[in-house]
Amino acid sequence: MREIRDPVHGFIHRSSVEEEIIDTPLFQRLRKIKQQALASMVYPGALHTRFDHSLGVMHLAGRLSGQLLNDNDDMESIRIVRFAALLHDVGHGPFSHVSESIGGKQ
Repeated sequence: MREIRDPVHGFIHRSSVEEEIIDTPLFQRLRKIKQQALASMVYPGALHTRFDHSLGVMHLAGRLSGQLLNDNDDMESIRIVRFAALLHDVGHGPFSHVSESIGGKQ
Protein backbone atom coordinates (compact mmCIF):
# COMPACT_ATOMS: atom_id res chain seq x y z
CA MET A 1 0.00 0.00 0.00
CA ARG A 2 1.13 3.52 -0.75
CA GLU A 3 -0.02 6.59 1.12
CA ILE A 4 -0.79 10.22 0.52
CA ARG A 5 -1.18 12.86 3.24
CA ASP A 6 -4.63 14.42 3.46
CA PRO A 7 -5.20 17.46 5.72
CA VAL A 8 -8.55 16.09 6.95
CA HIS A 9 -8.09 12.30 7.03
CA GLY A 10 -4.37 12.01 7.69
CA PHE A 11 -2.64 9.35 5.63
CA ILE A 12 -4.79 7.79 2.92
CA HIS A 13 -3.51 4.41 1.83
CA ARG A 14 -3.96 3.37 -1.77
CA SER A 15 -3.17 0.23 -3.68
CA SER A 16 -0.91 0.12 -6.71
CA VAL A 17 -3.98 -0.24 -8.97
CA GLU A 18 -5.62 2.78 -7.33
CA GLU A 19 -2.38 4.68 -7.83
CA GLU A 20 -2.34 3.74 -11.52
CA ILE A 21 -5.84 5.21 -11.85
CA ILE A 22 -4.88 8.34 -9.92
CA ASP A 23 -1.85 8.85 -12.17
CA THR A 24 -3.89 8.89 -15.40
CA PRO A 25 -4.37 12.23 -17.19
CA LEU A 26 -8.16 11.77 -16.94
CA PHE A 27 -8.02 11.60 -13.15
CA GLN A 28 -5.27 14.24 -12.80
CA ARG A 29 -7.51 16.80 -14.55
CA LEU A 30 -9.63 16.78 -11.35
CA ARG A 31 -6.82 18.81 -9.74
CA LYS A 32 -7.98 21.77 -11.85
CA ILE A 33 -11.69 21.53 -10.98
CA LYS A 34 -12.78 23.21 -7.77
CA GLN A 35 -15.09 21.21 -5.54
CA GLN A 36 -16.78 24.34 -4.21
CA ALA A 37 -17.24 26.02 -7.61
CA LEU A 38 -17.03 29.79 -7.14
CA ALA A 39 -17.10 29.75 -3.31
CA SER A 40 -13.42 30.72 -3.20
CA MET A 41 -14.42 34.15 -4.53
CA VAL A 42 -16.19 34.76 -1.20
CA TYR A 43 -14.25 32.33 1.02
CA PRO A 44 -10.58 32.40 -0.08
CA GLY A 45 -9.83 29.23 1.88
CA ALA A 46 -12.40 27.17 -0.08
CA LEU A 47 -9.81 25.71 -2.44
CA HIS A 48 -10.77 22.05 -2.25
CA THR A 49 -10.57 20.32 -5.63
CA ARG A 50 -12.41 17.36 -7.13
CA PHE A 51 -9.07 15.52 -6.89
CA ASP A 52 -8.82 16.03 -3.12
CA HIS A 53 -12.50 15.23 -2.71
CA SER A 54 -12.26 11.98 -4.68
CA LEU A 55 -9.33 10.73 -2.61
CA GLY A 56 -11.23 11.50 0.60
CA VAL A 57 -14.38 9.80 -0.67
CA MET A 58 -12.36 6.71 -1.61
CA HIS A 59 -10.84 6.64 1.86
CA LEU A 60 -14.16 7.05 3.68
CA ALA A 61 -16.00 4.60 1.41
CA GLY A 62 -13.29 2.03 2.10
CA ARG A 63 -13.56 2.55 5.85
CA LEU A 64 -17.35 2.40 5.80
CA SER A 65 -17.53 -0.68 3.59
CA GLY A 66 -14.89 -2.30 5.79
CA GLN A 67 -17.22 -1.80 8.75
CA LEU A 68 -20.37 -2.92 6.96
CA LEU A 69 -18.75 -5.88 5.25
CA ASN A 70 -16.35 -8.22 6.96
CA ASP A 71 -12.88 -6.79 6.24
CA ASN A 72 -11.29 -10.21 5.88
CA ASP A 73 -14.03 -12.06 4.01
CA ASP A 74 -15.04 -9.53 1.38
CA MET A 75 -11.91 -7.67 0.28
CA GLU A 76 -12.96 -7.73 -3.39
CA SER A 77 -16.25 -5.93 -2.61
CA ILE A 78 -14.39 -3.33 -0.54
CA ARG A 79 -11.97 -2.85 -3.44
CA ILE A 80 -14.86 -2.29 -5.87
CA VAL A 81 -16.48 0.24 -3.52
CA ARG A 82 -13.18 2.11 -3.28
CA PHE A 83 -12.84 2.18 -7.09
CA ALA A 84 -16.39 3.49 -7.49
CA ALA A 85 -15.77 6.19 -4.88
CA LEU A 86 -12.45 7.16 -6.44
CA LEU A 87 -13.98 7.54 -9.91
CA HIS A 88 -17.35 9.07 -9.00
CA ASP A 89 -16.36 12.60 -10.15
CA VAL A 90 -14.13 11.76 -13.10
CA GLY A 91 -16.64 13.14 -15.64
CA HIS A 92 -17.19 16.46 -13.89
CA GLY A 93 -16.95 19.65 -15.87
CA PRO A 94 -15.48 22.95 -14.70
CA PHE A 95 -16.99 24.97 -11.83
CA SER A 96 -18.77 22.00 -10.28
CA HIS A 97 -22.57 21.99 -10.69
CA VAL A 98 -22.71 25.74 -11.35
CA SER A 99 -21.84 25.20 -15.02
CA GLU A 100 -24.41 22.48 -15.71
CA SER A 101 -27.09 24.86 -16.97
CA ILE A 102 -24.61 26.22 -19.53
CA GLY A 103 -24.01 22.74 -20.92
CA GLY A 104 -27.74 22.04 -21.32
CA LYS A 105 -28.15 19.78 -18.27
CA GLN A 106 -31.06 20.96 -16.13
